[in-house]
Amino acid sequence: MSDEWQTYRDDTRTPCKYGRNCYQRNPQHHSSFKHPPKNLKRKNENYRPNKKRYKLTASPRKDVNDTNKDLDHRDTQGDIGSVDQKTRSNEDNASTSKTDLDKGSCDDNIVIKFPEILLYHDKSDHNLFKELFLVEMPEDFFKFYKCLEELESFEKVLSSVNLELIGPYDLLLGKLPILDNKDLYLVHWRFFYDPPEFQAILKKNGKSEYHIGYFRDHPDKPPQFLASCDSSKDCSITPMAKNIFATIYLYLQNEKNTSPFMSIACQKLMDKVKKWAENHGYPLEKYDMKERQAKIQTKTFHGAGIVVPYNKRTQLGYRNLVETDGNLKKMFSKLKSAKTQKEKDDVLSDLQPVITYANIAVDECDFGTGLEAGINLFCSGIRELEASALSSLQAAYSLLKRDEFAKILQAHLKYRRKGPNLSVLSINEK
Repeated sequence: MSDEWQTYRDDTRTPCKYGRNCYQRNPQHHSSFKHPPKNLKRKNENYRPNKKRYKLTASPRKDVNDTNKDLDHRDTQGDIGSVDQKTRSNEDNASTSKTDLDKGSCDDNIVIKFPEILLYHDKSDHNLFKELFLVEMPEDFFKFYKCLEELESFEKVLSSVNLELIGPYDLLLGKLPILDNKDLYLVHWRFFYDPPEFQAILKKNGKSEYHIGYFRDHPDKPPQFLASCDSSKDCSITPMAKNIFATIYLYLQNEKNTSPFMSIACQKLMDKVKKWAENHGYPLEKYDMKERQAKIQTKTFHGAGIVVPYNKRTQLGYRNLVETDGNLKKMFSKLKSAKTQKEKDDVLSDLQPVITYANIAVDECDFGTGLEAGINLFCSGIRELEASALSSLQAAYSLLKRDEFAKILQAHLKYRRKGPNLSVLSINEK
């Protein structure tokens, strides 16, 4: 074995996926990944990999150490590959959770065994929000509740304008039970299309799936805005305002104009909300999407966009997916309408390169690409794509230090349900 080859073998860095044919010119890439000596010939110069049709599955993977041994063996054969161990670890987590996804995902008949006697959390303990929901609630969340308490029977007042408090507000209302399974708090009023970044706090009454919630780019940072979504229609998230007072005011304006039978009730509450906002210094302004456009790398299927660290000089942090949104939507549509397994396999095979290249992008520090791919797969609402969505997002969230979002997503996909009543207490009891 030559000295150059021995040096390459002893190098502890991860092998580059492209080996001698690496096209990357970024210095950071070459400092992060090892590349084989270029003056050594392949042992099998005529080797050509067979083209295969792939299925998007979460099959069990080898142990990381075994994989690295395989890569070292492949290096001597000239077929070079690379493995990012942190990413692979997240993919393994997705694989182990595949059984849970098969049991519960997209299942409206999920059943949970609750205690015979339910006890409820102390509504005065605000530390519970972070413990149970993995995110801190902003100041306006609590201010709005205190203002509501000034009203007599405020739940009836909200009901008169077709609204009800949900999600984390149930803790302040004393309606959140003490449960052993902490994952259930993460799916309490989490609607079918709600990504981990979106947390519902209000909804329309009855059978409507229209809901309003906070949108965060990072679990440890304040929400960027409040937005609305109607899961009975699609995954679209529509920004409304930066604080809850402005959000409710805008909602009431719209309801007043579209629902004449509620116009009087809407105007009364609008007057109250305006007074509260002025007293506490909250502007009643609509969210300016131009501000958001300057921050995001791409819109994603839900439209609210994603924000990740991006270095303009090195162009590290995000690159476009290999397929346009339009083409992806066509593939998802074909998958939904597929009537045979062969038809499904054909579409899944076409989708595989999108996921593969997104994973390569993550390996090369373009974490936003993995985040975009995972969000789009999740927003498709297709069960066959959930394991791939989980794998992509777990890797991206971990590398972006957004691990709380990964936990929320895993719980959501395990108990993912459709419908207007997504309270944890609405899950059927055995």
